[in-house]
Amino acid sequence: MKKISLLSLGKIADAAARARIAEHCDITEIEEISEEALLHHLPGYEAVIVPFTAQMLVTERVIDAAPQLRLIASTYGGTRQNIADLYALRKGITVIHTGASRERPMAEYTLALVLTSLLRIADYHHDMISGEAWPRFKYPRTRILFQRKVAVIGFGRIGGAILRLFRNFTNNLSVVSRHLTSEEAVAAGVKKVSLDEAFHDNEIIILAGGSNSDTFHMVGAEQFAVMQEDALFVNIARGKMVDQSAMIEAAKAKRIFLALDVFENEPLESDSPLRTMERVLLTPHRANNSIEFEQRWNCLADEIGRFAAGERPESALTVERAVAMSES
Repeated sequence: MKKISLLSLGKIADAAARARIAEHCDITEIEEISEEALLHHLPGYEAVIVPFTAQMLVTERVIDAAPQLRLIASTYGGTRQNIADLYALRKGITVIHTGASRERPMAEYTLALVLTSLLRIADYHHDMISGEAWPRFKYPRTRILFQRKVAVIGFGRIGGAILRLFRNFTNNLSVVSRHLTSEEAVAAGVKKVSLDEAFHDNEIIILAGGSNSDTFHMVGAEQFAVMQEDALFVNIARGKMVDQSAMIEAAKAKRIFLALDVFENEPLESDSPLRTMERVLLTPHRANNSIEFEQRWNCLADEIGRFAAGERPESALTVERAVAMSES
């Protein structure tokens, strides 16, 4: 079988995965990564591996310059924020990514944020190492996750993985999604709700949707105003999807919990009020930092193998999905 000509932007970091890809592809790796380098090197290749840092370089102009291109493979969990994926799909090019390698790690990280917040584990730890002798009775009785009402904003790969994991703890699951129909939600065992309903009716609200120009500050003062007392808001998506100033004011004004892995500006300012507020759990954008995330190269090798065999890769994006995601 004739091998696929593949251009990799940068080295394929995993030697075993590289060997598996080489079973199907003649690989060329280039170190110079720029739009001009792509315009120079990509014509004549049938496939390209694109790291996260180079996704914005795969423009319509670059795609037009590579008439033999049949496959764009992103080493990141998604493509739609940068790669001109919709344009590529409409030209018949397959677009794949390694989102499967992030699903479980990010879902478990979200679960850890929720449990740590509900049980106030970080508060007790901070008190103990700060010299408080025995803060056993400092806080009111904590809560467990069992049968809590949970809403997830976003029903992509990450949101779906969170819902599947949380189903082990509660059946009271809701989802906010523009592209999910009510019938599909029922089939998935969740209830489709509006954004305002998610904040008003649930004890735990998790933001896991994709970020684009339409979702900037989608969560603001109006949503925080209707949160229940002692409700928890978790953000593992993108900081710019939340009006951070409104969130801080809400946390000052009412008894809510925050668990945040992302912020409107990163790094988080050293003088941010979030750093000193009670009932706030902060981590520095590390939800996808597990060892398992490095399995993305094996994930990519699997998908390229399917493509080479004439099968449809599991992560292959469709035009309908790309349009829906751009609106989510």
